Amino acid sequence: MSDRAVREAIQVLEDWLAGGTRALDADALAAWNRSFREALAAAEKGPGWAELVARGHALAAEVAARQGAVEAEREAVRRELAQQAQGDRALRGYGASTR
Repeated sequence: MSDRAVREAIQVLEDWLAGGTRALDADALAAWNRSFREALAAAEKGPGWAELVARGHALAAEVAARQGAVEAEREAVRRELAQQAQGDRALRGYGASTR
């Protein structure tokens, strides 16, 4: 198999990431990952391979940065929910209710 399948898979991920902050569908991403790994295993690694590797590494860095941002946002939501739960418990302790 040629390196074309790897190039196409990288292009798909680049297109997804260029789409902005839109959340990716987990199933679509898992399917992409499977096809990418299959293409990678069957690749010839011929001329232009170094360029594909560089594009892949750049994408990996961008995905890692986005993952960090999403994890930070998730943690902020968890903290906010914990504070709300604590406040609700305190109000119930005083005989009040927020519901």
